[in-house]
Amino acid sequence: MMRQTRVWAGMVLAGVTASGLLTTPVRGEEVIEIATRPGQTVRALLIDAPAPKGGVILLAGGRGHLRLSNTGAIGWGRRNQLVRTRELYDRAGFVTVLPDIASDLAIESDDLHGYRVSEAHADDIGFIVAHLRSIVARVYLIGTSSAALSVANAASRLAGTRAPDGIVITSGMLMHVDIAHPSVQTDVPRLASIKQPTLLVSHQHDVCAYSMPSSAAEFRPLLTGAARVDSVALFGGHSGDGEPCGPESHHGFLGMDSEVVGTITTWLHSLPRLQR
Repeated sequence: MMRQTRVWAGMVLAGVTASGLLTTPVRGEEVIEIATRPGQTVRALLIDAPAPKGGVILLAGGRGHLRLSNTGAIGWGRRNQLVRTRELYDRAGFVTVLPDIASDLAIESDDLHGYRVSEAHADDIGFIVAHLRSIVARVYLIGTSSAALSVANAASRLAGTRAPDGIVITSGMLMHVDIAHPSVQTDVPRLASIKQPTLLVSHQHDVCAYSMPSSAAEFRPLLTGAARVDSVALFGGHSGDGEPCGPESHHGFLGMDSEVVGTITTWLHSLPRLQR
């Protein structure tokens, strides 16, 4: 197997892992409907871990609209890194929720400037957090690529039992590049309101113009209110199909699924429980 290294904000850790892609369906996975804003529900896939250590909500990148059927079939995004690794979070001891988006936010284009940074989307996520917190005490929000906007937007708006205990962003669209594409820097105006511990995960060889590995270091100083901000740069895996911003590339940590999930869950285990 390929040797891989992760660099934590100046500290180096080494590990050896490799992973294939998750096949679906996942054993023990169920379809749930979570009531959110008036007249709206969010359909999600839930994997309930035995003796859970916490819960994670996984927000897919791209348009984020999974088109989940009432039987749990995923109509879009099966190869997304968080979608394909959901079972690994369950194996690590976390109740895992993979939500779709509410029907009134569903879009068919990749124009994400609107719904990902909207109050409505943050409210939906808050209801999902509250639902998961009825099962486990600690709830964490994880988003990849364009879902960085969803994570930051929710963390900056939500409070109390509807706010996550920590947030993780992988290959995030963090810093402004051009007016055609959103970024957390330019589209989430309340970054100083984010209080939660934050982990930024990148791949050292990600060549997607909107999630360059250098953006994590530029973004960290913007989170002035966060309890802590850690960053980790991963190495290894495969360059994939040649689509630099796609899931089967370094952007999507192809060939590194266990390494990514292990890095994130180790960090989550290191967090103290927040006082509410």
